[in-house]
Amino acid sequence: MIVFIAIVVAIVAFKIMRKKQYENLEAEALLSLGFSSWNIISYVDEYVTVKSRQTLEKYDDIKFFKENKEKLPRAEAMIQRKSEISSRLTQFLQSNELQSRPQYKKLKKQVEEVLNNAASYRIRVSYISSAGNNLGSKDIHVGQYRIDSFKKDPSLLMGKTEYNKFLKEQQKEALAQKQHDFYNQVNAIIDYANNNRDSLIIKGSQEQLDSLIGQLFDRTVNSIKKIKSLDSEEWGLIEDFITRLKADIERIVASNQRILDYYASPDFQKIKETCEVLMSSQREFNEYINEKVHSISELFGTRVVRNETVNEDEYNYIRPYKKTITPFTAEVSATVFASAENNPLDYIVKNFYPNKSAYPDQIQKLYHLVEELQTLREAKQIIENYKADYQQYLGDVPAYVMENDEAGFYSRLGFANIDESVLTVEYKFAYTSGGGMAQRSFTVPMTEETIAELIKTLESKLTASAFAKEQRTMMTKKLREAIKTRDDFTCCNCGNSTHKEPNLLLEIDHIIPVSKGGRTEEANLQTLCWKCNRTKSNKILA
Repeated sequence: MIVFIAIVVAIVAFKIMRKKQYENLEAEALLSLGFSSWNIISYVDEYVTVKSRQTLEKYDDIKFFKENKEKLPRAEAMIQRKSEISSRLTQFLQSNELQSRPQYKKLKKQVEEVLNNAASYRIRVSYISSAGNNLGSKDIHVGQYRIDSFKKDPSLLMGKTEYNKFLKEQQKEALAQKQHDFYNQVNAIIDYANNNRDSLIIKGSQEQLDSLIGQLFDRTVNSIKKIKSLDSEEWGLIEDFITRLKADIERIVASNQRILDYYASPDFQKIKETCEVLMSSQREFNEYINEKVHSISELFGTRVVRNETVNEDEYNYIRPYKKTITPFTAEVSATVFASAENNPLDYIVKNFYPNKSAYPDQIQKLYHLVEELQTLREAKQIIENYKADYQQYLGDVPAYVMENDEAGFYSRLGFANIDESVLTVEYKFAYTSGGGMAQRSFTVPMTEETIAELIKTLESKLTASAFAKEQRTMMTKKLREAIKTRDDFTCCNCGNSTHKEPNLLLEIDHIIPVSKGGRTEEANLQTLCWKCNRTKSNKILA
């Protein structure tokens, strides 16, 4: 009996020791893993009860998440957590310092049980009878790949009505994205045009670019808005148009860049250095003419830049295109446009001379404009004569430069540049329809005859006293020639003449300046060379 008791005591002591050993081993393993216990995750994550065996058999993850869409994020979060735990446990089993310890097999079995729990997100579906008896159950295993499929195709979890609505929304979004993609193509062209416009030097290039961008707005933005289906043939037509227009714009920029590259080349620098030596005697003359060209801009405004967004879109996708317009451009309605075509001078006064108190000053400017334009026309011919004298020093200038930018070429050599646009001041009326589809314009060039009529129109609106004070005779071409002939084409101040210097620019000067009461009549007019006239300014020569 004593022996039996001793054996029982020994067995109990051994079990207690083994239990203590395992508890210590388990504690070390949990500490190593960073777990508080093995119950960190459960085997079943969701419980569902159904009322028939047929429902039990057909029940799947789609039905569960259709009925519990709010649990989809929870399921994904749980799967991710289980995946992290599984990765940590797997790494532990592969390498740890406890493998040689007693009862490690038992610990390993515990770890594998937790790994099994972490294998997936589990939904347990049970068929419970009305009497409360459990007549069957099954587990549905959901992995990350299945969650991803639901997220990729939300329609899997939708009913018929919801699915149809979803399809419509998808089509709407796809259409909006396609429109946005086309808007991006349009914007890329607008950005390219804006970035390169100011560097275009070939005459007419900026106008060509403006025209192409105008077509871009008219032919694409309006059409993009109107297309209502993804499979419309219009997408292809717009794509082809954009491709062609982009190529046209790139050709314009490339042609201009080719000339700019020449101006940066050693060949052009050599020509420029040669001409700078020869130009020394004419530099002052060219500076004087450039001053006169600039004075017209000061008198009648400079070209201005404004944003030209032909079509506004509700999301402001389309960026503005900047183009240059003349200072005298009136954007008017269709009615005003038609009336202005029939009676342009009256509408020039209404739109460009609204302040009657400023008429006296504006009339004087118009008189001065006539005189300056006549001088510049004569100077233009003299400059052409100078250019002819320089031909022998120019060397082999590429034909494409002279054909496309002759004025710019000579301007870079130091010659004064009198462009025809400077010699032709004009007023412009423009009409653009609300949608931007219809655009019309016409100009009224300010010839000597038109300026004379405009002056008469302005003078007719002055009071009698103001009219008497401001009235003067216009410096006509015939009068200019008469004064030069009278003075034998000789400067009345220094005695230089075209007999001595064929390319001498002669100007007609008011002996008593207009600003000091002098009139435009033969007794108050004299011939001066450009140098003496430049020196005199508005003084009275002794």
